[in-house]
Amino acid sequence: MKKIIVLGIALLVFITGCGAEPEQKMVCTRTGNMNGIKMDFRYEVYYQGQDVNKVETKEIIESDSQETLNTYKTTIENLYSNFDNIDNYKYNVVVEGNTLTSTTDINYEKIDMDQLLEVDSSIQQLLNDNNKVDLEKVTSVYEQAGATCSK
Repeated sequence: MKKIIVLGIALLVFITGCGAEPEQKMVCTRTGNMNGIKMDFRYEVYYQGQDVNKVETKEIIESDSQETLNTYKTTIENLYSNFDNIDNYKYNVVVEGNTLTSTTDINYEKIDMDQLLEVDSSIQQLLNDNNKVDLEKVTSVYEQAGATCSK
């Protein structure tokens, strides 16, 4: 009986562990200067196959105008405040000197997708048939926004 249990556990580990693709990372970046505002955006997308597991973003905006930075900060906070009560969706926006830094950390493996869709139904267009965020669709959104992506 003990051999059957050990064999069953070994088989389960083999089936679930050996067939899984390793997690990979795609990095998308976008920089620009406009009307005295310097922007440097970086998006790190962690994925397996075509399923996005996690997205980490860092957006840096530099300006000599505190009013401009505060306007960006308020706009970003208003945008992200809808996600405040969703576990595994974290964001932070700070202004230090002439620099605004906005970061997000979204864990799509652990997030409640139904709750996320209630807050922002447009995310539906990023999902594949398995109700997972699709790598190709995310890449397309970043590239349409002017980012360059590399795997």
